[in-house]
Amino acid sequence: MALPVESWFEALPDQWRDLAQRIRELIMEASPSMREGWRYGTPFYDHHRWLCYLSLQKGQLVLGFVQGMHLGDPEGVLERTDHKLIRHYRPPPPPARMNEGALRRLIDEAVMMNEELARARIKKRKPS
Repeated sequence: MALPVESWFEALPDQWRDLAQRIRELIMEASPSMREGWRYGTPFYDHHRWLCYLSLQKGQLVLGFVQGMHLGDPEGVLERTDHKLIRHYRPPPPPARMNEGALRRLIDEAVMMNEELARARIKKRKPS
C-alpha cells in the first residue's frame, strides 16, 4: 500500500502530475533538513516549522506558503488567500511553462525565513 503522500501524487490528474513532482523536487532540494509529511489531506513540507503545502483546489494545482505574506514577490506570482499569512502560487496549466526561477527563489526565501525564526526562538530560550 502506498504512503498517503505518494498516493496523493499518483491520484493527481495527468495534466498536473509531472508539474507537482517537479515542485516537490524543488522543495526537497531547498534544504537537506526538509521533511515531507501528510497533514489535512495534503502533502506538507517542514523546515524547522511548517513551510508550504501542495493541494489541488478547484481542479488547479496550488503551492501554499504558510508564511507567504512575509515573502518578497517581485515577479508578482503569489496570490492572497482568505488566511492572513498564507499566499498561493498557482503554476500555469501545461503546456505553459512554470517560472521555475521565481518559484525556486520563493522556496529559498521561505527556507531562510524559517531558519531565522528558528534561530530567534533558540536565542530567546537561552538564559542570558
